[in-house]
Amino acid sequence: MSASSAIRWSHRDEREGSPSARKQRRPAGKGPLVAHLDYLVAVVEATPDITMPELAAKLQAERGVVAAWASLSKLLCRAGFTYKKTADGLGMRTR
Repeated sequence: MSASSAIRWSHRDEREGSPSARKQRRPAGKGPLVAHLDYLVAVVEATPDITMPELAAKLQAERGVVAAWASLSKLLCRAGFTYKKTADGLGMRTR
């Protein structure tokens, strides 16, 4: 360990009460898609079998927001939606 790291850690311990590293993530509910959550929920409830690429295309066409499919999926999962397959092999999102 370098001397400068030890000094930084001891200063952090004095200031914050712990030398451990700070959180590196964005706080929950602060992403750019949160402003469009109500719209996304309404679209998914109207058409529960919509795919993430279709939802991303609809969001871009109607709101001008470009979003990754994974980001939309994570946002909907945090909103309480799950993806369930039906007996015919097709799936749909449910809340």
